[in-house]
This record gives sequence, C-alpha cells and structure tokens, in this order.
Amino acid sequence: MNTRIDVELKAAGDAALAHLGYTPSAAVRGFWQFVVDHQDDAAAVREVIEPDAASALSDEASRKAAAIVGLRSLYEQTTCELGIPSKAEAGLPSWDDLREDWYDERLEREA
Repeated sequence: MNTRIDVELKAAGDAALAHLGYTPSAAVRGFWQFVVDHQDDAAAVREVIEPDAASALSDEASRKAAAIVGLRSLYEQTTCELGIPSKAEAGLPSWDDLREDWYDERLEREA
C-alpha cells in the first residue's frame, strides 16, 4: 500500500509508534481491523479519521436541537398571545382516532 503522508507527520507518527512498541504496518493493520469491526458505526470511524469533523457534526446537531426548542417556545408563546387553544384544549382527534375513523368510513362504503 502506498500512501501520501506529510513528511513531518510521518516522522512524528513513526516515533510515537516506536515509543509504543508498534511498527507502521502494525498500526495500519490495527486501523483496518478497527474499520472492519466498526463498519456499521460510521460515527466511530469518522471520529478516528476526522476527529474535528465528528465534533463539528455533534455541534451542528446540538445547534439544530436548540433551534427546535426555540421554535417550539415561540410557537407556544404566539398561540397563547393569539388565544389559539392548544391541541389538548381544542379537542383534536389523535392519529389513532383518525385512522380508525378512516377505516370505518371505508367499511361503510364497501358495505
């Protein structure tokens, strides 16, 4: 296998591996085994290959979750200010009730 590695990174990596008692070939075999063992866990592989990208994705997920919480809060505030009843107060049917009504209507039409 031929790979392009920055000269300084290669030297630092070789020194670190030697200090730990590993060869570059052993490190590559270990990494390949890690990828095979975690082939269904893209986040784990991404964390090893691109640690900054994995944390950026985590930051983005946190940002989106915070935005959703903020939107829900604004929605609740707006409905309250406009006097729009909440779902519970409005007596809206549940999805299960709607589905049951739909099936009942179909059965009545077929009968």
